[in-house]
Amino acid sequence: MRLAITILTFIMLTVLRSAWAQEKFTKKELYAVWMAAEEKLDEGQFNEALSLYKAYPKDSSFMLRSRQTRLLVDLAAEGDRLLKRNQSAEALDKFKEYRKFKDIGSLHFFEEKIETCLQNINKEKLTELTSQQRIITGFEFAHRGRQKLSRLDTAGAKKDFNNAKALGGNRNNILKEQYVDGLRTTEDVSNWGKRNLGAAADSRSTEEKLKGLESYREIHNVNLPGVEDEIKLLRANLRGDASLADIAGMCDIDLLVKQVEANKSRINSSEYFLSRLKELQSTRQKIAALKQSSVHVETVRSAYTTLFSWVDELPTEVRQAVKTCVEKEYAAYSAQHPVTPSQNSQKCEGEDSFRQTLSLIRKELSNCNLNRSKALWGQAVTYIRSCENSAFLLKANASLLDSISRFTKNDSLLVKYRVSVKEFANARDCQKLREVYEKMQSLKPCDVVGLERELGDALVMVNNCKADSWFKAQLVGGFYGVRPHYKIGDAERDMAMGWMATAGVELTYIDHKNIAEFVAGVHYFRTNYYSNGAFGSTNEDFTIQGVTGSLGIKLHLPNTRPESIRPYLKFGPEVHIPVSYTYRNYSTSATTDGVDQLQKTVLSIYGGLGMEIQKKQFGAFVEVLAAPGLGNIYNSGVSHLSTAKEKVEASLTRFGIKLGLRLW
Repeated sequence: MRLAITILTFIMLTVLRSAWAQEKFTKKELYAVWMAAEEKLDEGQFNEALSLYKAYPKDSSFMLRSRQTRLLVDLAAEGDRLLKRNQSAEALDKFKEYRKFKDIGSLHFFEEKIETCLQNINKEKLTELTSQQRIITGFEFAHRGRQKLSRLDTAGAKKDFNNAKALGGNRNNILKEQYVDGLRTTEDVSNWGKRNLGAAADSRSTEEKLKGLESYREIHNVNLPGVEDEIKLLRANLRGDASLADIAGMCDIDLLVKQVEANKSRINSSEYFLSRLKELQSTRQKIAALKQSSVHVETVRSAYTTLFSWVDELPTEVRQAVKTCVEKEYAAYSAQHPVTPSQNSQKCEGEDSFRQTLSLIRKELSNCNLNRSKALWGQAVTYIRSCENSAFLLKANASLLDSISRFTKNDSLLVKYRVSVKEFANARDCQKLREVYEKMQSLKPCDVVGLERELGDALVMVNNCKADSWFKAQLVGGFYGVRPHYKIGDAERDMAMGWMATAGVELTYIDHKNIAEFVAGVHYFRTNYYSNGAFGSTNEDFTIQGVTGSLGIKLHLPNTRPESIRPYLKFGPEVHIPVSYTYRNYSTSATTDGVDQLQKTVLSIYGGLGMEIQKKQFGAFVEVLAAPGLGNIYNSGVSHLSTAKEKVEASLTRFGIKLGLRLW
């Protein structure tokens, strides 16, 4: 039985090597150019990368990367623009979009930009970030925490998850779940490491070490690649097949690298050996990434030629085993992607380009790049314009065009609704704000997850929405000039200008949304005026003190901001109640101190213009007012000291300035 298996294995390897020998690469340098371009892309040298990708304008792999690179240029420019405007949170969200690009991997240029954004955000006060900005940044910290945890950097992971917690709080359930789970997992991994790594494991047997390392798998939702390699190495030692040749025969290059690193002192030329292995390891990792999409077939084929060149430079003790592994790997890939030059012979010349462009459109659509998707659709149509089956191809892919049109329409409506949201939020029009968000909820835009996140924040905003309206008491005072009108019988008495001072409290209803507000006040007043005698002397002196009750209406522009100064028109009635009256006649030496000669109440109206600022915890205003008196201030049934026989009629017209202030 063992002999039969040995013969069968020999035959399979012979066939594989023959297939490899017969395989011809027309583009052996393809992978070298690809890697040179990828290095430029990683460094952010987009123009240099584009020049290299254009070296093979008809290769699907290079065509895809050219288009992606042009999109990355726009992405980087927009992110830099936001960064220069100190909009670090928005720039972070923009730079992160590169991770959505298929097969792009991690790019050093963009990761550095993301790090810069995070550093800038950490320098700012958390209270200066909007809820959405805090959630975006929190997700990035959670992402970094997971990466560090997989590298066993528990201190760094804990710091990142705590940052995500500080930023996200309870604002987003998904983010909360990530940082809560991350902190719990980090604590579990940290405790596990104290028990099973370093000095704690040195005194254990190989079996005990293996059992301790494998116990990490009991921790929920964590993968530790470095520990997995150590587990495989310990198992190989227990089986007795941990030699370099044995491990090479397992086709596990990662384990081979770990074994060489662990035994440098016992291996000849270990540094050279290790460098060749790492080049081989790196190339296999890149090939694995390229294999994820069929557009990279030719690049993968070319990469295998490079892989074999690395194999030929390995030491003899592992060379053949590794070469056999690579041959098996390549044969399996070739079986899945056979070379069939005649395959496209029946197709229209532009059909391949059309289909490749459709793949790009789906990619752009998945990234919600609608303008780019529309442009690519127009380009795709031009490829098959002269094809006999163009109508069939377009009909078969009509659903893709429908998706572009539908997403474009919904995204356009979303932009319109967001403008309305800002207007209604500023105006504190809570009902209309809720109606707009209900309309947004019915949309099916491209970025559904983003909209759901936005609507989650919106629900909090709507529930907390309150109009800028309050009942507030404020201290007021005024000083006025008084013009008396004094008539005895039919004769008008010559009166000089007097004055009036007031102080009191007003209760006002403040509503920045509506056009009208209402105010009621109680004031103490004191006024003094006199009549003119001969040669400019004073003949009579009048002093009245009392209480004034007032009502008023203020008219101003609707939907104003509390923090802005706004003008208004104010008018209303007043009722004056005299409580003290002093009259002195210098020509007759007559005086009185009673109010029995006055009306119990005197009515007037007032009107004027004002300027104010009314915030929730602070308010101030200044008004210019005029108030003509209505009716007689004297009781016609009581004789006045100035005359015992004739009727006395008097009224006061005042005009002046009024001030108000509140600090609550």
